[in-house]
Amino acid sequence: MTSLTTSRRRIAGLIGAIAITGLGACTTQTATETPGIVIIGATAKSSVEIMRQALDAGYRVTGVARRPADVTLTHPNLRIVAGDVYDRASLEAAMTGREVVISMVGPRLDPMNLKEIPDSYDLFTTGTANIIAAMQAKGNRRLLVASSIGVEDVYPTEKPTATDMRSKWLWNMRNVYQDMEEMEDLVRRSGLEFVIFRPAFLVEEPRRDDLQFAVNKDSPKGRILTYADFAAFVLAQVSGNQYLARTVGMYTERDLKFGETVDFEKLAREAAEKAKRAGATP
Repeated sequence: MTSLTTSRRRIAGLIGAIAITGLGACTTQTATETPGIVIIGATAKSSVEIMRQALDAGYRVTGVARRPADVTLTHPNLRIVAGDVYDRASLEAAMTGREVVISMVGPRLDPMNLKEIPDSYDLFTTGTANIIAAMQAKGNRRLLVASSIGVEDVYPTEKPTATDMRSKWLWNMRNVYQDMEEMEDLVRRSGLEFVIFRPAFLVEEPRRDDLQFAVNKDSPKGRILTYADFAAFVLAQVSGNQYLARTVGMYTERDLKFGETVDFEKLAREAAEKAKRAGATP
């Protein structure tokens, strides 16, 4: 990757700034208090399911989205606010210092028309650095953050001549996954309580309670899990301590098979529509 050295220097600077900021203002939840939740990236499918389950469980939820009107879920305990991970002040405005922060940040990409992502891509690193800085400024202590099983892949260093979808995807997405991998390092060095999630391919099906975990190690590839199960596990980490300071791969025994276990055409149509509404270029 041509700009890898420059990128790592930039990340080192972000890590240094975070370390200097410190956590002096952090507060601690009492044992009996139900924490509020701030979900950043509230329009994501995973976020909607987390919000739904959290509200059913009695949590107070603040959803942060660049386009708040796209969040159609309503509830007396749900507040949707405008915010952008590139705008630290908007993130601080969504926090009081007492909530658990859940980051479901991700790009809007059309998988059928995916272009090569530029090496300047920084959504996860810069965005997460701003989330961490906002948390430190307001006193929020716990960050639950979505990464991807894709960071475990070996990215090609030269454009592949193979025309299969996987080779093309990894080449075009290599800078996204690199940025995501460096984001994980930011979280680990933040001084916050954290859990990093690396889910397998997510599908919209009823909850199955069939999750398996790869803690601080790579996961089996080519598996699926439901948004409902993913959301339930994320929500359990709001107050649970078993996986603190760990990276948790999440998968099931069910294989990813397009046209069988996954309706790829439907997913592609939905992704294309969302990418179009978002203005589509990462």
